[in-house]
Amino acid sequence: MKVLEKNESTDLAVAIMELCDSKKAENIVMFDITKLSSVANYMVSLTVSNTTMSKAIADYIEESLNKVSIRVLRRDGVGEWIVLDYNEVIVHIFTAEVRDYYHLEKLWGENKNAFSLEEVRKILEKEEEKQKEEKKKTDTKQKKDEKASKQTKTKKETK
Repeated sequence: MKVLEKNESTDLAVAIMELCDSKKAENIVMFDITKLSSVANYMVSLTVSNTTMSKAIADYIEESLNKVSIRVLRRDGVGEWIVLDYNEVIVHIFTAEVRDYYHLEKLWGENKNAFSLEEVRKILEKEEEKQKEEKKKTDTKQKKDEKASKQTKTKKETK
């Protein structure tokens, strides 16, 4: 099973993937490049149907993240291939032809460190369920400890 470490970089990459999905981008894939690059932790690649859509999605990502005080460090390219640099996350917005031609996925390890949006959602959902279970166990243990403490206190008071 693929592992996805939850941290600020991961949160940013997932947020970008969700923004792209909401604007009907296709083949949205996040690559964990932490062990392969000192430049960024994640690379997000997505496909758009035309150059107008690539600009619109790039603008939408920038505007949405600006609202939460996350600024793009650099934006490069126009039309067929736009790159947004958010330091820990690099976003590549491609038209289908350009993505097929350059096939960056081969450079970054294809499937062993690639996560589709659906995979990311499932992993995060499992992690959330795991955290809920751990909290439930902790709460139950606290209640037992409190009950035992009260019983001990009551026994001391009755003596």
